Amino acid sequence: MRKFIFVCLISSLAIAVKAQYIPAFHEHAIIKKDPGTEYWSKGNTLKHLEVSLTAGTSGVGLDVAVPLCRFMQVRLGYDYMPQFKKSFSMNLAGNGMAARQYNAQGNRIRTPFDNIQQYLLEQTGMEIDDHIMMTGKMNMHNAKLLVDIYPFKYNMHWHFTAGVYWGPGEFAQTESTADSEQTIVLMEEYNQTWEAADASDVIKGYGRLTLYPGDSGGKPYLAEPAADGSVKISVTSNAVKPYLGFGYTGRLVKTRDDWKVSAEIGAMIWGGTPTQRLHDGTNLSKDITNIPGTFGNYVGIIKALKVYPVLSVRFAKTIF
Repeated sequence: MRKFIFVCLISSLAIAVKAQYIPAFHEHAIIKKDPGTEYWSKGNTLKHLEVSLTAGTSGVGLDVAVPLCRFMQVRLGYDYMPQFKKSFSMNLAGNGMAARQYNAQGNRIRTPFDNIQQYLLEQTGMEIDDHIMMTGKMNMHNAKLLVDIYPFKYNMHWHFTAGVYWGPGEFAQTESTADSEQTIVLMEEYNQTWEAADASDVIKGYGRLTLYPGDSGGKPYLAEPAADGSVKISVTSNAVKPYLGFGYTGRLVKTRDDWKVSAEIGAMIWGGTPTQRLHDGTNLSKDITNIPGTFGNYVGIIKALKVYPVLSVRFAKTIF
């Protein structure tokens, strides 16, 4: 009886295999379940065109792709990052001391800046702020050349991606706002008066009025506005940035093989720590420490990013 059952099982298995009831053992049966069956057909090198919209941390963009062989495609595209803006402040300093200082109890104490502020109020009728406002914005847009490799013969979902992004070296910039023009003008007027004053003039004891972005060598770093009266910071990396990524592709429409959706995670390798440079040439990433407030937080975040993380989603349509 056992022998009979065993023979029946073996016979049934043989019939099932012959009838292709076990698609896991048949390449054509599995590939039909994967997105882009015709797109990946043998002999279709450069014979199809896929167009896609992308969105992610590298911006929004447009790609076109063509298959190179049964497991590889090449993509050419362009990403643009909308210019999101963020405001923060940079402190001033009077006579080499930060305008804002506090005692151990957290109460603000008087500094040379307070004397300068009072002097300007008496002379001009205008009150100078103890900081200037800055607005930072992204300037990231890149052309990209990528190669997607689908290494699993029986599963055309998972892929690895390698390639390059190319775009402007300066991908972010910060500049003083229009609201701070009065403060910068008053600063320049005061410094001209201070330089022209006699040694016996009381204003000489107040000291010079400067920007105070942070410390350098354990001492306050004092900077002046640019010749045009602005304060600027540029953030730069290499123009050409290698890219490595990993992702998953599936059907966007369950019954349509020509519509796909992909999710991908990767990194742009922008060649070490980005350079954050003040208009006077000072490298904020290397030369300045103890940068206070939100300004310091953003400088610290960019300084810590040795590569740029890319998270993206791609909606693709095979045109032909």
